[in-house]
Amino acid sequence: MYTASLLFGISASLDALLVGISYGIRGIRIRFWQNMIISVITLLGTCLSVGLGHRLAAFLPQGVSSCAGSLILILLGLYVIIKWMIPLLKGRSQKPPNPQTQTALHASENNAGTFTPNLKLPEVFTLSLTLTLNNLSAGLSASLAGLALFPTAVATIVCSVLFLYSGNRLGDNPMLRLAGNAADPLSGILLIGLGLVQFFL
Repeated sequence: MYTASLLFGISASLDALLVGISYGIRGIRIRFWQNMIISVITLLGTCLSVGLGHRLAAFLPQGVSSCAGSLILILLGLYVIIKWMIPLLKGRSQKPPNPQTQTALHASENNAGTFTPNLKLPEVFTLSLTLTLNNLSAGLSASLAGLALFPTAVATIVCSVLFLYSGNRLGDNPMLRLAGNAADPLSGILLIGLGLVQFFL
């Protein structure tokens, strides 16, 4: 149970690592209270999706809900990996960066190592909602597969806080940028692993 919750927490929080790296490269410090707001809102969204999954599972035979949740997790993982691989198959080394990441890369040479506390509150909530929406489908399917709410919530908020902090503080570190590039396939692998773990438990 705890292993599955930890796998989910890591997978659900890898987006936070990417966000932290993006802002770190731009020299924007995400303060502790902003990190906590983002992580708590993400936690609430995760708890909502996991709780909804448990309610749905109550109306389904146990074997059916568990198998369905595991299958959805595996399919989500395959989707993430395939989406990441498509640009590689087209001859590009990585997927095209979104405008936010592209801006961060252009600004990296001038801003690396120079932090300014200019992350605005509306942007904090926008990031929170974005990360939350990314976790809803995984949380719902994980709960259908039998993931417990409390350890999942603890793993989610701990991983979110740590990943966002690490990415932001070390955004100009080449090794962490490499980890950021590998976040999508790693997230997909973790989702597949979580689905398999829950299926055979």
